[in-house]
Parts: sequence; C-alpha cells; structure tokens
Amino acid sequence: MGLQVKGRNTIQDFGISRGQVVLSCCNDYSIDNIIKILQTSLDYFGGIGKFISSGDKVLIKPNLLKGVSPDACVTTHPAVIEAIVRIVLDYGGHPFIGDSPAFGDLSSVAVSTGMADICKQYSIPLTPFNSPVIVAVPDNMVRRIAIDRAALEADKIINVPKLKTHVQVGFTGGVKNLFGSVVGKRKAMWHFRAGDRDHIFGKMLLEVYKILNPSLHIIDGIIALEGNGPAKGNPRQLGLLGLSGDALSLDRVLCDIINIPVSSVEIFCALKRHFNLEVDIREIDIKGSPVSSFTGKKFVLPERMPIRFDLPRIMLSVLKHLKHKLTGAKTRMEHI
Repeated sequence: MGLQVKGRNTIQDFGISRGQVVLSCCNDYSIDNIIKILQTSLDYFGGIGKFISSGDKVLIKPNLLKGVSPDACVTTHPAVIEAIVRIVLDYGGHPFIGDSPAFGDLSSVAVSTGMADICKQYSIPLTPFNSPVIVAVPDNMVRRIAIDRAALEADKIINVPKLKTHVQVGFTGGVKNLFGSVVGKRKAMWHFRAGDRDHIFGKMLLEVYKILNPSLHIIDGIIALEGNGPAKGNPRQLGLLGLSGDALSLDRVLCDIINIPVSSVEIFCALKRHFNLEVDIREIDIKGSPVSSFTGKKFVLPERMPIRFDLPRIMLSVLKHLKHKLTGAKTRMEHI
C-alpha cells in the first residue's frame, strides 16, 4: 500500500513562512541546563504546545549514523534527546525514538549511543525503521520513496540532528537528518540511483522533508563535527542549540554559522534548481543569541567527494548487513 503526495512547489509549501529560528548558547551537556534553554527557546513560539498536543504520539528522530560513543560527536548527544523526552512527557505526549542507522541495527546502535538507556529509564519505545511504505511523488526524477511507517504515522515529529560537516552534501542539518526515515539499504541505493546528476539527490531529500513535515527541529551543535564528516570529522566545541519550526530556515542560518557557501550545500542547490526557490537569510527572524556568537574561529569544512556510491560498495554493504542479521539471529537462537 502506498501514499500519494501532491505537488507543492511554493516557498510556503516548505514551511518557510514560519521562518523563525532561535539560537541559544549552551556550553555543556547538562540535562537540566539543556531543558532550561529549550524551554526558554520554545517560549519564543508560545511553548511546546505550539508544536505538539497532549496525547500525541511523538517521534523523536535523532541522528544515529552508527554505533559509537557520544564523545565521537557523530550522533545526536543523548542528553539532548533525554531533555526533549522529558519536555514531551511533561506536556502529556507519548514520545518514542526511531531511526534507521546507516551502519548496524538500531538495537545495538542505541546501546552505544546512549539511546537504549533513555528508552529504559523513561519506558518509551525504541522503534527501528524497517517497515517501508512506498510514497509516490509527482516527479519523473524521484517518483517514489520508501519511508518508514512509524515516521509516517506519528502524530508529530521532533527532528533532532547533529550539526556535522558532510563530504557529499556539505553539512548535515535539519533536512538531511530526515533521510534516516528512508528504510535500510534503500538509502545507499539512493546514493547510487541519484548520484551527482542534476541535484536529484537533494531533490529527494526535500521531498522527504515535505512528506514528513516535522513540527519542530532542534539542532545539537553544542559540540559539533567539523572536517571530513559525517563519520570521520573532528569534534568542535561550538556551544549551540538551535530551534525552529522550519528546517530550511534553520539550515540556512547554520550555513552562516559554519561559513559554508549556500551554493555548495546540496539541498539549497536542489531547491534553486528544481523549485526555483531560495531562502533569504534577511527574511529569517533570528531570536536569542546572534549568529556572531558562534562564528569566532573558522569552521573546518569537508573535502568534497561524489554523492554517488558505486555498485561494489553497495553490494558489500548489503552483504555485511545480511551477515550481521544472520549472526544476530544465530546468537538469539543460542540463548533460547
């Protein structure tokens, strides 16, 4: 069973009419401090009730690229996720954490990244994205995208990316983080299928963003990742928590913070090429701390490489994935 998405090509269709971004200084991962900062940021919008309702099933979507320690700064820090979980619970929402890691299965990745402890402590579900729903897109280049059912059926989504450079698309922010809702190895196939042709990959990312339409985006830039991210960069103390109801406005502000040209960021190239739209920084209402609070030392940008994965790399990834699943199944059988 699939879903049909209507064509939407205006700036309002991407939520940019809501283009308010709140930037806050946050120098450590103290949970109580993060909660205080987030609540102050949310007050600019009228509180968390502007984004969720009591009783909502709320997907909290971190960046869980692979199973590494939070100190590696490759994944969203668990303290930020825990703070959001507590805010949602206090408001009467029903949060759950979900993602589809690029490397490994969610259960093991959640242990390494600290997400499993949060789910256990607060008795909330950890939901692997392994139930694809084919969403039809009215576009000859993208056509259909396999997005996880849990993401599609959530009442609200709070998108919580990690601020990282990215050798293929420029950097990872709000829009790119939603690629994790594309199920399993279909992500690698998109790298192969779209490649570097005509910013089709970026258009696909924008279509995923339109389909899911998260209520709220919170960027973990307290310690960001610079250099050759998203997995091999270097931690960089930035002291930033950013919040917006619109990922494109947030991502546009982040471009100025890390000093990356908009013309070298895949999603903005695709927005211009395929929708003839641009996000004007002058029209974004920036609250809280000014951009200049985070732009002291120059951010190290990535050495770029092609978006396209070659077929041998994809096949190797699939074989490793199958081996991991078979090994996991064997281990579970041994414990029965």
